[in-house]
Amino acid sequence: RNHLSVGSTTVTNKILNTQSKQQYNKTRNLMFGSLLHCSSSKRMAVMAAMTMASKSMPYTTTQAEASKETKDDGNDDPHSKLEQNKDTTLFQNQCLERQMYKPKLPYPAWDYNWDGKVIDGSTDLEGHRSGKARKQKGKTRHIILVRHGQYDETFPEDDKRKLTALGRIQATKTGKRLATWAKGTDIFEKSYFNGPCPMATKIRVSNMTRAKETAQLIAKELPNTIVVEQPDPLLNEALPSPMIPIRPDIKGAEEEIDAHHDRIEEAFQKYIYRADATGDDDNEDEFEIIVCHGNVIRYFFCRALQLPPEAWLRMSIFNCSLTYLMVRPSGVVSARMLGDIGHLDYKESTFSGNHGLKW
Repeated sequence: RNHLSVGSTTVTNKILNTQSKQQYNKTRNLMFGSLLHCSSSKRMAVMAAMTMASKSMPYTTTQAEASKETKDDGNDDPHSKLEQNKDTTLFQNQCLERQMYKPKLPYPAWDYNWDGKVIDGSTDLEGHRSGKARKQKGKTRHIILVRHGQYDETFPEDDKRKLTALGRIQATKTGKRLATWAKGTDIFEKSYFNGPCPMATKIRVSNMTRAKETAQLIAKELPNTIVVEQPDPLLNEALPSPMIPIRPDIKGAEEEIDAHHDRIEEAFQKYIYRADATGDDDNEDEFEIIVCHGNVIRYFFCRALQLPPEAWLRMSIFNCSLTYLMVRPSGVVSARMLGDIGHLDYKESTFSGNHGLKW
């Protein structure tokens, strides 16, 4: 009651300051309760202001809220899911709105708790503003995403889509390049970068034949302590999200995105995150190798850098290319490489069936 006024300014500001639909609903309900104690003329003025403000609310629905709303709407019923998937509302007349990723904060704002590991006062917004985040102790995670080598695309069955002879050469050369990283160097005088690189002890890999073959060939070039882990179907290839600019030539895209987006998002959350804070100064950096697929890697790249995932197809990454993400203890993510093929000769450079650069 004390926060209401006859004019619309107070009510409008209070509603527009809410950051999510859930917060808005709570504010609205509290205000309606307070209106019961006001005069009829004041109730009419305030309700009009609330209606006007709610129409221009800039809130973004969080993933948790979206999940709750879906459940509340009876989405456990398969018929409800089917109806939801029939929503054909387009964003800017280009792609389905319901398939677009909804960030917690509007672009280009950075979500400091993007992986749920933020430390209040240290790695949150205030921690970055005060400089504490840069001093956060802990491991830096180095995530090396490797696209598989060239493979035979003439078969529809995955078990027959094996690496070509060139694809095997690409994978072996990729392993040799990673081996030089693992070996390290001592050429830098008084440098932190001297000595061997603490390369991963395991190679993560998707459950598709071309990725599994690539991972095994890479592992042969690395120290014996590095093994290929059990394949993870979460990393399998598919269309991860809508494409802007649009690609109407890709048939069945909407259905494929509906079927696989949640899985690929789950894979992102499983593998891309900051290390737990330890308060220890002497932590060696963590290196992790993930052998998977072009679409998945490009989606991970956009999500990790908090760029619109719908931009994923604007990037082109070649077979056996390296995409290198670094996650600091502060939660800041940076890209050191995207689709790097410096270890391959020009005649060994392919994008699936396309050779070289002129295609």
